[in-house]
Amino acid sequence: MLIYKMMDKIIDYFKNLYGKTYSEEEENAPEAISVANLTREQRDELRSRLFNEARAFNKKQPGDEPFLWLENCLDLIEKHTFRFHRVYFSPGTDIPEIINDLLDQAKHSLDLCVFTITDDRLVSHIFDALKRGIKIRIITDDRKIFDHGSAIQSLQRASIPVKIDHSQYHMHHKFGIIDKKIAFTGSFNWTYTASKHNQENLLVTSKYDLVRQYLDEFEKLWVLMYPL
Repeated sequence: MLIYKMMDKIIDYFKNLYGKTYSEEEENAPEAISVANLTREQRDELRSRLFNEARAFNKKQPGDEPFLWLENCLDLIEKHTFRFHRVYFSPGTDIPEIINDLLDQAKHSLDLCVFTITDDRLVSHIFDALKRGIKIRIITDDRKIFDHGSAIQSLQRASIPVKIDHSQYHMHHKFGIIDKKIAFTGSFNWTYTASKHNQENLLVTSKYDLVRQYLDEFEKLWVLMYPL
C-alpha cells in the first residue's frame, strides 16, 4: 500500500512538471529521488502509467509537448534508477568493508545463505541491522555451527530465524540479498582467515534478473532446510 502511495506521488510530481524546463533542484526533488526505492517491476508499472498520462495530455493538446514531457520523465527515471556492479578481492579489507556497507544500507530485509560465520566484525553489523528492525533470515551449514568462533547460535538466540541442512554434504553457498534489490556472492567465507590470508572474491550486483535468481534459490532452500 505504501509503495503505491509513493508511486502516486511520483506521478503527480511528474504531471506538475508538464510544460516546464527541469532545473537541477526539480530533478533532485524527494519525489524524483524516491524512484530509486522502486523495484524493476514497479518501475515498469510507473513507465506504463506515464505513457497513459502522455496519451491523456495528447488528447487535450495534440502535438510534440506530451511526448517531450514523457521523454523527460523517462530520463529522470533512468537518472535515479539504482545500479551497482562491482567485483572485490582479498586478502585485504575490501570485501569485509563492502559487506558491512551493504548490511548497513539494508532498509527492509537481509537474506544470508553462507557456509560459515565467524568474523565478529561482520556479525556486529548483522546485529546492528537487527536493532534497526531489518527482517533477517540466515541459511547455513549444519556442521559449521559448531566450529570454534561460530556466531550462528548467538544470532539464533537473538531471534534471527536460522535454517540448516541435514546432510552428509555441505550447504556450501556464500551469497546474500539486500532488500531483494542487491545480491552478493563469491568464494569469500565470513571468516578472519578469508579476509587476511586467502585469495577470495566477491561480486556485488543490482542486476534484476540475477538478484531474482538468487532470491528464488534462497526461498527454495528456506522451504527445504530445517530450523535450528
